[in-house]
Amino acid sequence: MRLLSGRAREFLRSGKPYPFAEEYGRRRGLINLASNESPFGPSPLVLRALREALPSVGFYPDPRSGELRRAVGRYVGLSEEEVLVGNGSDELMDLLCRALLDPGDRVLLPLPSFSFYETGVRLSGGVPLFYTGRDLEWDPRELISLCRRVKMVFLGRPNNPTGGCLPEEAVEGMLETGTVVVVDEAYVEFSSLGSLARWVRGRENLVVLRTFSKAFGLAGLRVGYLLADPGLVSAMERLRQPFNVNRLAQVAALAALRDRGYLRRVVEEVRRERERLRGELVRLGLRVLPSEANFLMANTSRLGLTATGLCRELHRRGILIRDLSSFRGAGREWVRITVGRKEENERLIEALGKLRR
Repeated sequence: MRLLSGRAREFLRSGKPYPFAEEYGRRRGLINLASNESPFGPSPLVLRALREALPSVGFYPDPRSGELRRAVGRYVGLSEEEVLVGNGSDELMDLLCRALLDPGDRVLLPLPSFSFYETGVRLSGGVPLFYTGRDLEWDPRELISLCRRVKMVFLGRPNNPTGGCLPEEAVEGMLETGTVVVVDEAYVEFSSLGSLARWVRGRENLVVLRTFSKAFGLAGLRVGYLLADPGLVSAMERLRQPFNVNRLAQVAALAALRDRGYLRRVVEEVRRERERLRGELVRLGLRVLPSEANFLMANTSRLGLTATGLCRELHRRGILIRDLSSFRGAGREWVRITVGRKEENERLIEALGKLRR
């Protein structure tokens, strides 16, 4: 289309729009183990707070999300000035790319990883530098070396879709190169390895991204936050869209932070089911990667099916999992399985057992 900008045409030519999972339009009545949502939903305190806030939806929200920024700061051990809240962490990734990248700047993207990293980079005129490692593992020495050739790097920790975490020493080595290291901690509440949130203090080139979509169960309200040096946060605060986090989203996130007991129970149950589910999948003969997140990445080859084939077979049985064929670096025989409730996981195990025969 001739009206599009050169940058928009270049992005469309890249062939990598965000790969929305097919299940979004057809999930009613199905067990959805494809989207990494919490199977338990939000805290009852969140639902109560939302009901009480409904009459106020005719008014604009706090444009600075001040109360929420202060609450997030207390949660992660940082100040309000080191916190920026966004309409999901996707908005913050996009804003970060627009704030830091000039056309032609290179950005390191270890693969496989969350697809929106590439989208944000390309839409800002950046140039992705892909790194695949070996057998789905990243070599810290190679990553550190590549960091010297780029302006920025995106790291999932835990990584989506593998579930793995780079060791702290590797992240430290990457920071020492001077490149901007963006650590996406969307799944960190499920990890036993801990957060790097407090590392942002005194490190101008570290940015940490977090979200309320996963462990807190607020995926439908789109609330994410960024942790960084106050100077960068202040600049991004001036660059972002006004009123970017709606009133109900702010209310829900504040209520979720107040119910830490509910959060702990959800995380404990997901971790317990994750390890049980992994054991059952291995018993069925699948290769399953260790995970620090609320999902598992599994290879379908021992079932004699491609990822697409397995997803279709399970869909016929009322179960959705994620086909990773569209993820760069994953391949045709890998799927991602969200950890569901115990009864949902049992249905999956039973269905896979029948397919294996």
